[in-house]
Amino acid sequence: MLKRYMLGLLAIGFMMALAACGSDESSGGGGSEGSGGSEGEGNGNSGGEEINIIAAHVVSPEATQQDMYEKFKELVEEKSDGRITMEIYPDGQLGGEREMVESTQAGDIQISSPSVGVLANFSSALEVFDFPFIFKDRETVYDVLDGEVGQQLLDGLEESGIKGLGYSENGWRHLNTTEEQVVKPEEMEGKKLRTMEVPMHIAFWEELGANPTPMAFTEVFNGLSQGVVDAQENPLQLTYTSNFYEPAPYITLTKHIFDPEIVIVNQEFFNSLSEKDQDIIQSSLDEAIAHLRDLNSDLDEELRTKLKDEGTKIRELSDEERQAWIDATLPFYKEYADEVNKDTLIDLLEAAGNDKILNAIQ
Repeated sequence: MLKRYMLGLLAIGFMMALAACGSDESSGGGGSEGSGGSEGEGNGNSGGEEINIIAAHVVSPEATQQDMYEKFKELVEEKSDGRITMEIYPDGQLGGEREMVESTQAGDIQISSPSVGVLANFSSALEVFDFPFIFKDRETVYDVLDGEVGQQLLDGLEESGIKGLGYSENGWRHLNTTEEQVVKPEEMEGKKLRTMEVPMHIAFWEELGANPTPMAFTEVFNGLSQGVVDAQENPLQLTYTSNFYEPAPYITLTKHIFDPEIVIVNQEFFNSLSEKDQDIIQSSLDEAIAHLRDLNSDLDEELRTKLKDEGTKIRELSDEERQAWIDATLPFYKEYADEVNKDTLIDLLEAAGNDKILNAIQ
């Protein structure tokens, strides 16, 4: 209820600001579809009005995603000489990930960055990212996301009233459990595992014998503490900043999924901006994402040290042990590859150079 109230106030404030800024130009009869001036031909706004952007995400203010947003805000405000401002709401203040996507669609939030798994509920082509063990390393991930396949997947969001501006990231997802260290995939049998509300994630863990339980990110700590679930899987950064390691102190570095977050913007809002303002937002985000990648390059190693200092038991898989997990996923691929856009999945695997899984589904 409080979140809806906050969103309502934010939406009212945003509309009042737009109305006030637009009143000086109303006599020209252009409205939101006006021809504008020399800047931003074909867009509604001339590039001279003040604009406030509401941006939201679900992770802790201590996470590097918050650093990215702060860099984004700094650059946008600097490049616009303070004419465009940004308010950042971290830690799920404006709702869980699905709520944020819906609020971005409605225009109550202008910008958010949900996990690609949640966003796949709004653009089914993104389900290809929900398949495990696609990428071997970060370099491969960035080459694919910044390439043709990554751009095609961003473009597909526009049918849902949102525009994909670029790929932020949560990083590699790893497994952690409350009572014992898991090393072999067959040891997942019967585990009550928290997953995101993502059909392919659920199906994958079911294939390994687990009992996946969809649960909002904001409920995971209590779910682990109260025994509702006895395992969860997330990037180390989220496990550390959200204190999931306290009720679940056993971590296995499975690297089963690299979890992109897509920075999305309300399509109608973005289209209403001048080309100049669109470029300010896009170029600022591109620089902020590059900043995030620099921050994250050595982050997992730093987090391992911090988690060990907290008493967490971390198990890194040998190449042979990780291969056992990959082999265990092949039946999942054979069963579910035809339930997504198989051509896109093949394109993604080819771009990632993943011949083993590619051969299993062709």
